[in-house]
Amino acid sequence: MTGQTCVVALEGPCCAGKTTLGRLLVRGLRDLRVAFVPCYADHAGGGRFLPRQEAASIPEREQALHRLLAIEAQRTARLPTGCGLILADRSVHTLLANSYALQCMTGIGFLAPSVRLLRGSPVPAWPDLVLYLDVSQETIHRRNRGKFLPGSIYTDPEFNAAIRRYFQRLAGQKPTRVAWLDATLDLPELTQLAAAEIRQTTALRTSGGAV
Repeated sequence: MTGQTCVVALEGPCCAGKTTLGRLLVRGLRDLRVAFVPCYADHAGGGRFLPRQEAASIPEREQALHRLLAIEAQRTARLPTGCGLILADRSVHTLLANSYALQCMTGIGFLAPSVRLLRGSPVPAWPDLVLYLDVSQETIHRRNRGKFLPGSIYTDPEFNAAIRRYFQRLAGQKPTRVAWLDATLDLPELTQLAAAEIRQTTALRTSGGAV
């Protein structure tokens, strides 16, 4: 990736509509030469090929992160040359948000070791902009439609509330920009809002302004 390539991540809980929005943005932002990076589960061939999120110790969580970093390397390895925008369905912040959520749920200090591990790796493509798709727990359950079985951590209210808090914390930090989007909006409006945030970020990056 060149210094002018902008990395945008679609984040939010499962069933927020990240993949659907990503596909619409790829079609609507063709002038930016978009390269789309599928989510970890899609790249791996399904969620069953991903390590369990639940961990009982820091070494267990770090082992899972190493496996996820290998998937991260694979899914970003063959991006087309000359792309101006990398649009990623989830990013390294998903991994950190999950560590934070597990920390909140278990009381085990997962986040700081996860930050050190991921910041020390050359693999992740850290986003310039995070588009957080915000939905209620009720909406998650309504949209699930059997994708995640009862008892899945991905539809757990406590887990998803902690994920949301991670991105609220991230929104107050630099240099990453976080744009908060209501993912219950009609898709045309949601896509238009997301595209405007992306164009603002790419324009700032191209002009050398603060992102």
